[in-house]
Amino acid sequence: MQKIITLSVVLLCGISIHAQKPTRSEFLKVCDSLGVLHPEVVWAQARLESGNFSSTTYKVKKNCLGIYDSRKKEYAWFADWKKCVEAYRDRVQKKRGNVAESDVEYLMWLISMGYAADTAYATKVREIMNSEKKKKN
Repeated sequence: MQKIITLSVVLLCGISIHAQKPTRSEFLKVCDSLGVLHPEVVWAQARLESGNFSSTTYKVKKNCLGIYDSRKKEYAWFADWKKCVEAYRDRVQKKRGNVAESDVEYLMWLISMGYAADTAYATKVREIMNSEKKKKN
């Protein structure tokens, strides 16, 4: 029995380690199709939260946005990164509603609602957003 459990864990980890890393374009298209607001902010958050899609939490749990399951007291698990983005829309953005605002105002709201414990979170997200703008130019 222990061999079966060990083999299952090894197989799950082996499969999970090869989690698909989305391209920026693909990520933004998924955000658009799901009706996610402020997709550029969410893309920057995903890059930050997942260590540019290389963290263990991303590879194993497909959690690219640091979504925490407070009932289980652990980071949430998802079938793929798209389900994580969908959960972000439903769990985070739903609290804000369809408020027309700038990306910076949205980011400040995220900070005020306690999305991240890191006091430099907004600065880090904006730095990623600015680096993306430089790549486009």
